[in-house]
Amino acid sequence: MIDFLFEDIENLTNFNTCNDTNTSGIKRFGISPLVSATNMYYVRKKVKSKLNFLPHTEKSDKYIISSSVNHSPDDWTGYNPKVKSLFEYLSEKYLNDLRNRKALLLLDQSFEGYQTPWLWKWFHDECEKYNVSPECIVYVTGNMIVEDVYDEWVKNNDIKEKICVIGYPHFELDVAMNCEQKSLSDNKLPTFEDHIIHKTKNDIKTFSCLNKRIRPHRVWFYNYLYQSGILQDGLVSMNNFMEHGYWWEGKVMEIEIVKELNSSLPLKVYDLGNDTLDDSFYINRFNPEVCMDTFVSVVSEAHCGDSDDTLFLSEKIFKPIASRHPFMVMGNRGSIEKMREMGYKTFDQYIDQSYDNLPTHERLLKIVDSLKQINSIEDKIEWFKKMEDDIEYNYELLQSRINTKPPKSFEKLHNYYKNFFKVLI
Repeated sequence: MIDFLFEDIENLTNFNTCNDTNTSGIKRFGISPLVSATNMYYVRKKVKSKLNFLPHTEKSDKYIISSSVNHSPDDWTGYNPKVKSLFEYLSEKYLNDLRNRKALLLLDQSFEGYQTPWLWKWFHDECEKYNVSPECIVYVTGNMIVEDVYDEWVKNNDIKEKICVIGYPHFELDVAMNCEQKSLSDNKLPTFEDHIIHKTKNDIKTFSCLNKRIRPHRVWFYNYLYQSGILQDGLVSMNNFMEHGYWWEGKVMEIEIVKELNSSLPLKVYDLGNDTLDDSFYINRFNPEVCMDTFVSVVSEAHCGDSDDTLFLSEKIFKPIASRHPFMVMGNRGSIEKMREMGYKTFDQYIDQSYDNLPTHERLLKIVDSLKQINSIEDKIEWFKKMEDDIEYNYELLQSRINTKPPKSFEKLHNYYKNFFKVLI
């Protein structure tokens, strides 16, 4: 059993004296997605839980203080003087117990994959300032290569005491839950048979690539699609963007090209805007019509550049799986490989996925080349049919994440807890 202490036991939150909100209106601190997901597993399975939730007034000498941290580290750490350090909001009891190694502080940023360059130094500097061992800090993040990134920093900086870092792809479970709800509704997601019937009767585009928020990598990829001449073969959404040179990953886009691209925007799918409603609507929305009307999804992820030092898998990669669709990833290097590590089929027999480990701009250009190869396939229906087993396997694997066992990332937390407190559970 692992003790978790909360200042607000009803809502499972800490840092309750902090009233800061981020620019989107989301509170700076909230409920840990990893803890919430693990608790949900035990509740759904109706088995004995390893989680013991207690009010912060309880006496315990082996417990976790858990909280989500929202937005980028610039918003939640206190590195930026616009807000106080998060350590300022720890109660005297929490601070004393951290100093005496009676508690662990779990900071869960799994909703995001930001890898800010100064973050590791900030953690270690704050630990020194507040007389807390770095070993008392557990940092959970959506960055799936966080262990490698942190270990490299530790090596380069000759660090003796390390924090615990854990990568967690929380959006996999989020999409699985939403998919389950759709399966119980009247508005179900398409079956593979639905795809074949629809694709046989209609004119189908080769690919989709949906872009909402303007980011440099999306502007660059749109440019590569535009220059390739295959935009008309896809369902592509793109909003207008600021007219300035887009410096990204060692290249700058000439302003003449930016103006030329912008002149044909916004590009809408089904003539519908994608920036008129609250962000949460688009995050939770599936796009089954887009999947039905195309043969492959090009997932436009939130991060892409090699210099980002992250590998973030958002809800965007799991939505095509829920709609029984093959996918490519316009995202961080190694995204396809990471999906394979997680157990998913990545259609290597049917789609040239060799872009996955190329440098940033080469990666985007190779994705365009792969799309051209698919575009040249004469009988795309038969090509699509060959992927049925892999498509169904991915769908079933996604659904299994709800009930089979707690998240793997929780097992890492569990093991760290046992080793830190030297207890048998």
